[in-house]
Amino acid sequence: MPEHKKLRVAVVGCGMIHVEHMQGYAELKDKVEIVAAVDRKRECLEAVRDKWGLPENALFADWDTMLAEVRPDAVDLCLPNYEHFPAAMDAIAAGCHVYCEKPLGMNAAECEKMIAAAKAKNLKLAVGFQQEYCPSTEVLVNARNAGFFGELRSVHGSLLRRRGTPNWGTYYSRELGGGPVLDILVHLLDVITHVCGRPEPARLSASYFYGEGKNPCDVFCSAPDWNSRDYNVEDLAVAQITFRNGLVVQLETSYINHIREDCVYDFKLSGAKGGAWWRNGKAPELYADRFGAMMNITPAYLPSLGRPDMFRRKLDNWVTACLTGSELMLPGEIGLYIQRMLDAIALSAKENREIIF
Repeated sequence: MPEHKKLRVAVVGCGMIHVEHMQGYAELKDKVEIVAAVDRKRECLEAVRDKWGLPENALFADWDTMLAEVRPDAVDLCLPNYEHFPAAMDAIAAGCHVYCEKPLGMNAAECEKMIAAAKAKNLKLAVGFQQEYCPSTEVLVNARNAGFFGELRSVHGSLLRRRGTPNWGTYYSRELGGGPVLDILVHLLDVITHVCGRPEPARLSASYFYGEGKNPCDVFCSAPDWNSRDYNVEDLAVAQITFRNGLVVQLETSYINHIREDCVYDFKLSGAKGGAWWRNGKAPELYADRFGAMMNITPAYLPSLGRPDMFRRKLDNWVTACLTGSELMLPGEIGLYIQRMLDAIALSAKENREIIF
């Protein structure tokens, strides 16, 4: 554990997601000191300097130089997916705890190496999911633990965008870790399996659909100018996972899809005794037979369902674990558990066959 009262954190990657991390750290100022920021783009570093007051000597163009000169206690990785593994391994080698945005790696093999390296040095490695900290999710976990659902039977989950191909970064490139499966389905799969108690997968089938992303956008939408020339990721992916406890989970995710809404992010759960509907940013609905009637149950009050609170809580868990040695809610092993299923989805779609775990 560090000898300092506060955890000395370096933020590596100053793109869009780092803003929510910095806002979270601002609320944890009694526990955290931001000692460095790293980004290849000078304008991103200047924005961090101007917004958060970091001195010029805390700004770096590469993480190797920063690790050698600053020697932080911990590193928060807000990098493109393909850089998670090399940055994490370098940070761990330098003796740093690591917080890594999702997905933990590009594949399960990378995740396994990251976990082993962190364990060998007794360092904390956390993966960046946040829906565990949403009150709606906590309600459903409590319901499951109380036996409300009975035997879990099926879940149907969707994280769909109508025209939601990011027009920045590396999201258009399979080789750089882009596409809706690695980018957004990872969140849906995490929250579903969390609510269902992290069951072990048994077999999986998936299909990818391509084509729309290769064409320039010719309709009004919020992000029309994606890189259609180099686009090689799936427009739409569908998958079905059967778990060892008999639960069947059906998933669908898209950047480009002809649906009614601009974005759909939800799942519906069915059990032998009850069911539920989870919707991002909204209170859940629970369903059961009670008092001789079919009942729909909705919480009368929940705390904030917004992203800022979830980010603050997940970062607080990691910071506290680094400072005190307490348990992580989302250790690297959860990232590996999810990544094995993501790998299987990609392999099933590529080879057009069922994957047996």
